[in-house]
Amino acid sequence: MERTFQCPSCGAGNTVTNPGVLMKVCDYCRTAIYWDKESALRVGQKSMDLPPSSRFKVGAGGKLKGRAFTVLGRLSYAHEKGTWNEWFIEFADGSIRWLAEDEGELFLESQLTLNSPVPPFNELEPGMQITLNDRVGIIEELGEARCIGGEGQIPFVIEIGETYPYADGAGADGSFVFGLEYHAATGAATAFVGTVLSVGESKASPAAPEPEAARYGEIIRCPSCGKPYEGRRLETTEMVVCRACGAGLQLDEAEAKVVGRNVGRKPPFTFEVGMGLTFEKTEYEVMGRLFYVEVDEGREYPSYEYVLYHPDQGYLWLSEENGHFSVSRPFHQKLNIGKISPKRKVTVGQEVFQIYEGGTVTLKWVDGAVPWVAAVGEQTHYVHLVKPPAYVDREKTGQEVELFRGRYVSRAEMAAAVPKGVTLPRAWGVYSCQPYEQPDWIKGTAAIGIAFLVLNFLLLMYSFKVESPKSVFQENFSWEQYSKEQLSKPFQVDRANTIFRLDGSAPVNNSWIAADFGLVDSEERVTKEFFGDVSYYHGTDSEGAWIEGNRSFSTYFRVEKPGNYRLLVHGTGGSGEGGPARKEPLGVHLVSGVTLPHYFVWPIVLSAVVALLGTFHRMIFDYRRWKPVMEDDNDD
Repeated sequence: MERTFQCPSCGAGNTVTNPGVLMKVCDYCRTAIYWDKESALRVGQKSMDLPPSSRFKVGAGGKLKGRAFTVLGRLSYAHEKGTWNEWFIEFADGSIRWLAEDEGELFLESQLTLNSPVPPFNELEPGMQITLNDRVGIIEELGEARCIGGEGQIPFVIEIGETYPYADGAGADGSFVFGLEYHAATGAATAFVGTVLSVGESKASPAAPEPEAARYGEIIRCPSCGKPYEGRRLETTEMVVCRACGAGLQLDEAEAKVVGRNVGRKPPFTFEVGMGLTFEKTEYEVMGRLFYVEVDEGREYPSYEYVLYHPDQGYLWLSEENGHFSVSRPFHQKLNIGKISPKRKVTVGQEVFQIYEGGTVTLKWVDGAVPWVAAVGEQTHYVHLVKPPAYVDREKTGQEVELFRGRYVSRAEMAAAVPKGVTLPRAWGVYSCQPYEQPDWIKGTAAIGIAFLVLNFLLLMYSFKVESPKSVFQENFSWEQYSKEQLSKPFQVDRANTIFRLDGSAPVNNSWIAADFGLVDSEERVTKEFFGDVSYYHGTDSEGAWIEGNRSFSTYFRVEKPGNYRLLVHGTGGSGEGGPARKEPLGVHLVSGVTLPHYFVWPIVLSAVVALLGTFHRMIFDYRRWKPVMEDDNDD
């Protein structure tokens, strides 16, 4: 039901389309007009001129999740880190929802009637868990907001210039977001809950043609040096940096104000503001650049961040460190980190990440245009979790906690993303979330190793299967014989390089025998020497009965030349832990036509090492990934 009235301030005609509207900003003089309980008009303060938006406009129509809507009005709020907008949209059934726009993120919300009280504002802390009826939420940001202006129809009463405390957060499982607004005088809380929208699905059709980007028609003049800012900016831009003097200019008021200044030499950024970078088939524009430094034990660790923007995809954060790159976006979820220790596991939704490191970075330089107030000198406390190639960062700056989820960008993808002529910096070391990629030469070498491993194993099995051992002789030696040296029966070797196996045995019992053998040719020369021993012990102790040792042995030898040979046997023995020999007999059995296992064992071992080269290479890669933080953790 439409209502038409004259503005009490300027007399111009205004129309209200929704019966639930309690506030209207005059379309002509920007004065806030309210209805009291008796439906009488009351004049409030004049709204500042808000920058136009390329995304939503009062009077515009569009669709959200298949439902048609019309934009009724808008409020803009300023807070410590910048501003945010709330758009009031009406669906076809007359219901009103809120579209909140903050740092490039969009939230569709509706008011929630609280069944039980929430904690007062002064008891809230970032990361704190609170209950909203049957939902559990996590506080992400605390602050004070001031209404700096509005336009169109508003479904509640708020004074222009009014300041109130607020808390923003998300569900523990990331399924919803919420906002709490505390009345400045009474402390009463009003709750709003909703969901995160993708930028691409939430753009409305404009009511009338307007410039593509907001604030383009404005001339921003630096209060510090007086020169105009001529760089690109958007309606979501909260801060720009003067190119002439390096002053950071906050844009949440009618006039820009200086909030910081770059000092010293400009860092060696890889990419320029305004440059186009393509990720996932979308060309983003570099809107702003930031340079951070972390100091640990007197050593500085630099990192770079680029704020990328695309009209239909919103903001994308590109990070650079030691020549490695990663991209990320904010997300909302409960994150229980606990003790910050490298490799400790942390559950993120249904996935398990590992803590890589935590620390504090200081902002040293910022230029271009960014969607929040980034003051040089501010510090951010972070915790970095990895599950290569994915990672999660928790960042706390002041009274705000943010979560970012991202992924590693390979060298090939970065090379394809940058314009021709741009040289990427050399990558040093292994980055925290860098995935392992096996080099082609290792893949080829490992394949060869696997092939030889299988071949040698099959040959070993075949040799055991086809060998036909032949007994040459068996002989028993008494203690009196082998303790003084004794020659065996003679035996004939018909072929060169014949392999023999000598099996020995003795009835030792808590005793041992060690025997030396020599191969004696027809000229009474010892041509080979080898060794064999037996020992067998048993007993009982506190843990029960035990047995160790063996009453037999086997040893192999090769005879290179044909001829007549004998074995020379000499042995010693003992009992207990140092007792005398028990003079057990020693039996030997000589067998020919056998296979030497080490003919195949060593090739098998070598082939296995080559086949596992990729595994070893990956182990070294992971060692290099974790070494820097593990050393720091050990030092702590």
